Parts: sequence; structure tokens; C-alpha cells
Amino acid sequence: LLDVFGPVELLSHVPHVTMDYVGPHPGPVRSSQGAQIMADLSYPQLATPDIVLVPGGAGTRRLVTDKPFLSWLAETGEHSQLLVSVCTGSAVLAAAGLLEGYRAT
Repeated sequence: LLDVFGPVELLSHVPHVTMDYVGPHPGPVRSSQGAQIMADLSYPQLATPDIVLVPGGAGTRRLVTDKPFLSWLAETGEHSQLLVSVCTGSAVLAAAGLLEGYRAT
């Protein structure tokens, strides 16, 4: 939850930034802690975003092998202006090939 809502709190203070929550389909998405957030859009519905944030957490372990998701993320990430991750979200970026040629920590 902190990997999502820490950056959300920060970005909420930036003028002219709006956020869309994206999931496999619109509707509730449950965290491993049991909290739910509403996904506004499904992955294919997202227009080219300026910023893509990939949070970490328990869900990343299955995403690193989810080929359809990784394909979508690779395409979306290539066209965004800024691509960021928190914690194990970086493993998802790496699995999508988005860290190739970059130093990452």
C-alpha cells in the first residue's frame, strides 16, 4: 500500500497532475493487505500517459511472468515521458525489458 500511496500523496501536490488507477479491468483491486482501490481503467483503455508508476509488493511476483501484462507495459512505458517504480516494481520493469541499457538500483 505504501508503494502506491506514498507516491500518490507526493504527486497529489503537483499542479496539473491527474492520476488514473489502472488494472486488469475497471473496478476494485484488492491489495495483499486486503484494502481495495478502484481501477478507473483497464490496461488497454489507458491513453499514452505522461508518467507510469509501477509499485512494488506481493503482486509483482506474478507480474514478472505475465507475458500479456509485460507486453502492454513495455509498449506503454516506451511512450511515456517518465517511467518510475518503487521497490520490487523495478523487477517488473526489468521483466518488461524497460531497464535495458540503464543503471538501476
